[in-house]
Amino acid sequence: MGAFREWIVVADEKGLRCEVLGALIDEHVRSDDVLVEVNRGVGNLLPKQATLEFISAHLGQGEIRLANREFDGFVVVAQNGVATGWTVGERP
Repeated sequence: MGAFREWIVVADEKGLRCEVLGALIDEHVRSDDVLVEVNRGVGNLLPKQATLEFISAHLGQGEIRLANREFDGFVVVAQNGVATGWTVGERP
């Protein structure tokens, strides 16, 4: 059995689809604070409410990775505007 991950479109020609990405983050990154990394030089620990604005400002600049502090919930936003998420211990 191979790995499977569902990718969803979270950004289009109009920009970030905040409701869609917000729901994905809520599903997998179950904490009030979120670690966000755009690249080696750009990242932050933010309150969950501030992550969408930060992501919107850096969309397309790299593969954006999000995690909770326990590193058991993750979301990845690719440069092309698709994203996926997973929680450790849950099957896709």
